[in-house]
Amino acid sequence: MPLPAATRLGPYEIVAPLGAGGMGEVYRARDPRLKRDIAIKVLPADVTSSPDRLARLEREATTVAGLNHPNIVVLHSIEEDGAIRFLTMELVEGRSLAELVTPGGLPLTQLLDLSIPLADALVAAHEKGVVHRDLKPANVMVTREGRVKVLDFGLAKLAQVESDVDATQAATAAAPLSDVGQIVGTVPYMAPEQIRGELVDARSDLFSLGVLIYELAGGKRPFTGQSHADVSSAILRDTPPLLTSLRADLPGELAHIVERCLEKRPRERFQTALDVLNELRSVRRTLERGVPAQQPVSDNIASIAVLPFVNRSASADDEYFSDGLADELLNVLAKIRGLRVAARTSAFHFKGKDTTIAEVGRALNVATVLEGSVRKAGPRVRISVQLVKVADGFHLWSETYDRTLDDIFTVQDDIAQSVVKELRTTLLGMAADSETIGEAKAEVSRAAMGRGTDPEAHRLFLLARHILDRYTREDTANAIERLKQALQRDPEFALAWAELGQAYSRQADVGWASVAEGYGPARKAVERALALEPDLPEAHAAMAWIQLNYDWDWRGAERSFARALERAPGNALVLRMAGALTWSPSQLERGMELCRRALEQDPLSAVAYHNLGLALYTADRFVEAEAAHRRARELGPQRSRTRAYLALTLLAQNRGEEALAEAMGVPPGGSRLWVLAIVHHRLGQGAESDAALQELIAKHADVAAYQIVEVYGARGQVDAAFEWIERAYAQRDAGLAGMRTDPHLRSLHGDPRWPAFLKKIGFEE
Repeated sequence: MPLPAATRLGPYEIVAPLGAGGMGEVYRARDPRLKRDIAIKVLPADVTSSPDRLARLEREATTVAGLNHPNIVVLHSIEEDGAIRFLTMELVEGRSLAELVTPGGLPLTQLLDLSIPLADALVAAHEKGVVHRDLKPANVMVTREGRVKVLDFGLAKLAQVESDVDATQAATAAAPLSDVGQIVGTVPYMAPEQIRGELVDARSDLFSLGVLIYELAGGKRPFTGQSHADVSSAILRDTPPLLTSLRADLPGELAHIVERCLEKRPRERFQTALDVLNELRSVRRTLERGVPAQQPVSDNIASIAVLPFVNRSASADDEYFSDGLADELLNVLAKIRGLRVAARTSAFHFKGKDTTIAEVGRALNVATVLEGSVRKAGPRVRISVQLVKVADGFHLWSETYDRTLDDIFTVQDDIAQSVVKELRTTLLGMAADSETIGEAKAEVSRAAMGRGTDPEAHRLFLLARHILDRYTREDTANAIERLKQALQRDPEFALAWAELGQAYSRQADVGWASVAEGYGPARKAVERALALEPDLPEAHAAMAWIQLNYDWDWRGAERSFARALERAPGNALVLRMAGALTWSPSQLERGMELCRRALEQDPLSAVAYHNLGLALYTADRFVEAEAAHRRARELGPQRSRTRAYLALTLLAQNRGEEALAEAMGVPPGGSRLWVLAIVHHRLGQGAESDAALQELIAKHADVAAYQIVEVYGARGQVDAAFEWIERAYAQRDAGLAGMRTDPHLRSLHGDPRWPAFLKKIGFEE
């Protein structure tokens, strides 16, 4: 029966009840001698009436009282008042982890802030020989200052004492499962050996820790059911989905840690809490450095990186041809289902570098690498290729082709078919029979859709792609001319039409042409590509970009991206572009998921990291956004927008001086003026902010109307912001596509003009 307020237990006065469970009732109490509040746990009668259990508890309490750790609640004493036995403990005020579990899971930084102290507490307890046995969200508190405190080590048992599963199950009646109709208790956090009534040791706590981290990360428990028996059965038999399948924004390394904790057999888990702690700290260090934390790819996963082919021709000018052949082969392989292909940006990162196959494999997270060379002399070409296994350097396959340029398409298909066949037979154990060979041939044929038939048009196409990589105004215009020449020779070249459309779109996106001058011809080129090849993923992605940024046809863009992803699910470019579509309030998590998937394919891409950083910044996840933008800056130091957004993420964390220094380092141009106007305003430097804004307007108003809107929004000048929104609308500024989630425009949300404008451009939900 609960104790009423003002009841005295020894020298202590009960203030109020705090909770109750199978192992006792907890109260807030006042210690008049030390003039402080403490927690009192009144033990149940079945413990106090058993001399053996009471003696064991007292022995354990002696050990637990010796635990001195900032993340473990301090046990002061075990006392009695008549027939009542009770524990006195440190009073923790805050919230339990059970109150922090949220659908979709916690942000990664918060997840690590909670998981690392939890593991650290277990390290301290296990080193003293104390096993918790009942680790669950309700037994972990987070103080008002954010410190993690683990409760109820006072009811743990020493590692050498046998388990009492009945008592443990009896202790689980306090915390209900989150889903309606499910069981109550802590059975979902029990290790398999606890359920079976077998010996419990420190590794049982690691299983419970894995369940707890899984729930915090994924927003739901790994093992569920409608009854105790259902949940127990799931724990004993089922393998829960990987955390990365629930949340693609989580690093694979973290998912692997949890997976190891949840192994059914204790000997297959981590063997100590210190091992778990070190791994979690490694994830945090990786996050702080901005490097992707990846789980190494298994040797038997069909994954590959296609390195740029070495140009062995007499002329260095033929490098575009050797690069282009590798690039085309990569694009074909990326469309083969079940094959994971590192994207071009990451694979070509190693061009001209003295890097080993093993280093490439680790950096790109692939099991195999394809490398080769090209020697071109007049109409003849020699192509040598070899497929190498990363784990041991073993050559799975190699071949040399001596052909003419007229035969180049057949050579490409032969290489692709051989690679697919070798990966499936050698790595996946499929039979090397005629059926396997036939399937590889058919898949490569489908993946090569849109290719031209004229060798000279093909050469011009490769040259245009090579020039586009330089990403300058002049080179983009030059590449467009090469693509036009290719299409004059081969008007049925669908891939060239799609590439031409993307080049025109780029001109509009970066202000090298007006919106109409860029997107108008872009649409015509892409429409021609789709007329020739209705299923061409590159064309559907290019059309989606036009629909998103020029037409403001959100549903049409979504359908086009879906078509592109259906045909090329592993294409990093399509994934990055599709991520932009979902930067809406209801789909922001989906956008981040697509950005993470793009990074899995393209881990050395500055653009991919920039896009992820932008999505995280939009979601107010500034620490993660900073890490992503720092990595993007490291990979692409020339990217002005990346440095500008890095400054803004620092500003959002109240690191004003660092933000200003970063903003001052942005190369001259519109991005620099834009970010300086915002940073100076936030720092109270009104004159400097005004100067930057006026220069932005004077020099870039025709292509930066939306950025001017952002500055006025960040400065809280609502009327001026709406004036420039209308100008952005008149210019069909592509920036308006992201206005719903733009943090700089939040000052506009309460104005009646805001919903009216959203409706005007088709954003009504």
